[in-house]
Amino acid sequence: MGIILILIFAVKLHWLPVQGRIDFTAHLAQGTGFFILDSILTGNRVALISSLKHLVLPGITLGAMEAAVIARVLRSTMLETLRSDYVVLARSKGAPEWRVVMKHALRNALIPTVTVIGLQVGVLLGGNMIVETVFSWPGLGRMVVSAIFARDFPLVQGSVMIYAFTFVMANLIVDILYTYLNPKITL
Repeated sequence: MGIILILIFAVKLHWLPVQGRIDFTAHLAQGTGFFILDSILTGNRVALISSLKHLVLPGITLGAMEAAVIARVLRSTMLETLRSDYVVLARSKGAPEWRVVMKHALRNALIPTVTVIGLQVGVLLGGNMIVETVFSWPGLGRMVVSAIFARDFPLVQGSVMIYAFTFVMANLIVDILYTYLNPKITL
């Protein structure tokens, strides 16, 4: 998908840049290493626009498939929840439709959706290696790919530990969100 987006939006239409994190002409004093944050802190509008343009294609490439999965799960659980007895009861009591959908249906439909979001973090972590390589972004994923080819096993092991820690923390956040969405679930 990344290569197709590059062909359409960078090569054919010339709307977005192909690689890197910022234009070479945009001068930015780095403080944090996050180009968007640094450009906001320094008030450099040119660098902010450039770094946002460089973020569009990798962001869409990495998130499009996961967004489709999450939307499909949310839609199916919302349709199932909207047919539930308590939603029908809320409608028959005369509650406004927005309140029925937001308070009664969405909160219960989010429980399986949050589960899928937590599992999709693993897909995002695995996909960032390819996306960083395709778009020439210097990041952990590209460093892991280089370390694999260089047979730098301690670096690969350390990176796998960081990925595993991130995945575990994402699932911990999902478990904490469960207690917020459904107070009957306790940790």
